[in-house]
Amino acid sequence: MHNIDELSIVYGPVLSWRFGRSLGIDVISGVKTCSFNCIYCQLGRTINFLANPNELRNPISPENVLKSLKSILEGIDLESIDVVTFSGLGEPTLNPKLEDIIKEVKKIELGKPHVILTNSSLMHIKKVRNALQNFDIVCAKLDAGDRPAFLRINRPYKEVSNLNRIINAIKEFKKTFSGKLMIQSMFLRTRDGFTNSKGEQLRHLVDKIRLIEPDVIQIDTPYRPGGEEFIEYLKVNELLNVAKEFEKYFSREVLWVFGIHDMRGKSVRWRSKRDIETSVLELLKRRPCRIFDICDSLDLSYRDAEQIVRNLISKGLVKEFKTKLDVYFKAS
Repeated sequence: MHNIDELSIVYGPVLSWRFGRSLGIDVISGVKTCSFNCIYCQLGRTINFLANPNELRNPISPENVLKSLKSILEGIDLESIDVVTFSGLGEPTLNPKLEDIIKEVKKIELGKPHVILTNSSLMHIKKVRNALQNFDIVCAKLDAGDRPAFLRINRPYKEVSNLNRIINAIKEFKKTFSGKLMIQSMFLRTRDGFTNSKGEQLRHLVDKIRLIEPDVIQIDTPYRPGGEEFIEYLKVNELLNVAKEFEKYFSREVLWVFGIHDMRGKSVRWRSKRDIETSVLELLKRRPCRIFDICDSLDLSYRDAEQIVRNLISKGLVKEFKTKLDVYFKAS
């Protein structure tokens, strides 16, 4: 039996600029477990560094996921869900039971697309590719087109540090995948002047993505707190300049630019109330949120959401972070 509380496996829905109201399924849980240690990650630094699904101890099972999912679905209005997204506290393809989990989840016919967010590092493994074939949308990370930038941005575990292998694996997967393959690229700068948003770094990345020919390219920037203090997010006009480089080879419809493409316009509605404080905490474990984000995700008034957050802060469970954009809260 897994020692993770089943009720913490499914969380949200969270409001996603890419997908709208996203009901999250965390097949890692516990502590951040990943094959990368990206400098921008909203979860902070990787605690459990792994490079193969066989290395994950006591993986969350399909039974764990189904129990948590059914509990959430009892209280939520299904019209408040746009997608079901496998994400959470690390790299979901590290769970060796991923294929069994997605097959069981799909038996609950919600009529919603099933999405997975992956850092792409394990797609050379046949078992991982087989699991990914069961999703409607695979959103694969690719932030760099050359090895120096890759090592600097993603800080991969040594066993998955071969960038060419990652790119070739995504490319080969695309050939057999019947769903939509989306590439998410995070554009940023560091205080010492490095950026992947222009010059040869951008050209290398564009060239590699051209080889993959994805259905969608998501041009993103790390606007939430959590990453290293030396990174900075890009403004919308800078992201549009990045998009112009992609427009030389891809149509505008393929390019989703943060700040322009935004699917967060709808709030979530619940049929019944649960342990709201726990729901807020589980949400903040997976992503930093503003008070407004918490209100829209969990169907709360601003006053109630703020009171719950302040109570969690007093217990030492949540911290406040101020960015140039707004005030965010995340689990301690």
